[in-house]
Amino acid sequence: MSDVLPTPAPPPAVLRWFNAHGLRKKASFAGNLARLLRHRARARLAGRPLVAIALTEHFGDIVACEPVARYVRQRHPQARIVWVTRAPYRELVAHHPSLDGCLAVFCLTEWIWLSRLGLFDTIYDLHMPDRICRYCKIPLRKPPALPVVNGRNYLRLGGLLAAFSQGAGLPALADAPRVHIPPAAAARVARLNLPGRYAVVHGTANDYTKHWPPAKWAALIAAMQQEQRLAVVEVGLTPFVQPAPPGLIDLCGRLSLLETAEVIRRAAVFIGIDSGPAHLANAVGTRGVLLLGAYSYFDRYNPFSGDYAAGRRCVLLQADGPAAKLPVEAVFAAVGRVLND
Repeated sequence: MSDVLPTPAPPPAVLRWFNAHGLRKKASFAGNLARLLRHRARARLAGRPLVAIALTEHFGDIVACEPVARYVRQRHPQARIVWVTRAPYRELVAHHPSLDGCLAVFCLTEWIWLSRLGLFDTIYDLHMPDRICRYCKIPLRKPPALPVVNGRNYLRLGGLLAAFSQGAGLPALADAPRVHIPPAAAARVARLNLPGRYAVVHGTANDYTKHWPPAKWAALIAAMQQEQRLAVVEVGLTPFVQPAPPGLIDLCGRLSLLETAEVIRRAAVFIGIDSGPAHLANAVGTRGVLLLGAYSYFDRYNPFSGDYAAGRRCVLLQADGPAAKLPVEAVFAAVGRVLND
């Protein structure tokens, strides 16, 4: 009799999720294949090459890599250029004047399938090699001739833009990102009737090691309200300070990505950790205080390009260790310097 115990079967709920993921991926692939064939037909009729820029997530990465769209348009002025991303981030590229379209895939594996069809004349894949969809587990393979950009070195190659552009076979781009906010999004923000002068705060990221403690956020918000007479607006998916300090304007879960960009654009200052809204602040030109610290393989790093990379219109606070070690007093003082600059 064998001493090896059988592997337990996955719970039924897990199996249902994987089956649902697979079905939705296939349905999305069928729709995007039809869209891709239309893009190719239009390109061929016009005598234009079809070019793909691919970066499916996360939204801060996509905002940081916006200059790739402009660079690729300069390199291929006659091309039909399509950006491939996941559906939640489609609005970030949907209004870009350098693009002819967007394919919103369900997951990274769907992009892998589309990329292998030979329908694109040129592909600029901004993903790091061996990225996987956590459900499909199929690694993304890149040509061996491309520079090696991976999780151990990418933030030593410059910011996100410089690293990802090199990994796609482009030069190390360094332009400031831009975000294209349509009038409808700006109008919806105007109807919120926000105060004339306010700060925006954001404190959550995909990796908890980037976070700053809620108690410190609460102390900072109270100090800004009392000593600097600043209204404070919180953005993001879910509130990170619980319970919310009195007077905090909570817009979490109420805004689209581009509405969030417009709220940040109107702010006197943005205070946040390394996350998507921080890249929006850089893109819209709002003064910022950025809370950075040791992350993954990197003791110190700067993920930005443009002004925030050069230390213009911002203060980048670097902790010795994780960002959580930054004292409230240092952050509050930095807010004062930025406001008085």
